[in-house]
Amino acid sequence: MRISTTTLESYRLFCEPDNDWMTEDELLATIRGEFVPTHAVLLGQAFGRVLEDPDRYRVRSGYICNGFAFGDDVMAEPLALFDRRGVFEAKTTKAYGDCTVVAKADQLIGTRIIENKTTLSTFDFDKYAKSCQWRFMLDLFEAAACTYHVFCLYEGSTGVIELKSIETFTLYPYPALHQECRELVARFADYVRAKGLDGLLRERQHKAEAA
Repeated sequence: MRISTTTLESYRLFCEPDNDWMTEDELLATIRGEFVPTHAVLLGQAFGRVLEDPDRYRVRSGYICNGFAFGDDVMAEPLALFDRRGVFEAKTTKAYGDCTVVAKADQLIGTRIIENKTTLSTFDFDKYAKSCQWRFMLDLFEAAACTYHVFCLYEGSTGVIELKSIETFTLYPYPALHQECRELVARFADYVRAKGLDGLLRERQHKAEAA
């Protein structure tokens, strides 16, 4: 079965004891590939594209991407922080038993992973630290560290976007990391088999192998 780290993170959230943000219907839609991006997700994607290729989206006094406008006052500090070395949108896979996990890092510089995130909410370190995505990326890429740059944005009623702060932190591999990843994949595989969705994920794996 072919599984993305995004899907595994959705499953992990669904299994959280205090989960009140990931319904089973939403999880099943994610597994089936029916995910509909939210406004916040689209905003984050646009922000990330400007970071990677600012000249492409440059307009007078700022940048516009996919309908979102970012002023020079918003982008100046993020662009100064952004390191343009390395490989962007780096992809890799790794087998965990009979499952293949697919990961995509925003940027890979040597043995270090860089992840750029945006949020319209209050910064919550635990939200990122609890995630399985950075764990899988460290395991799949055999990376030495994963550094997050979280750009905390505010969007007013008129659609004007402001930069409130940039929160940067680094997460590192630890001895039990690989085993924890294996165990989560095994639990997820049992779940999709119970729901009769394993055939869908196997079909995706076959298509990827034939490509």
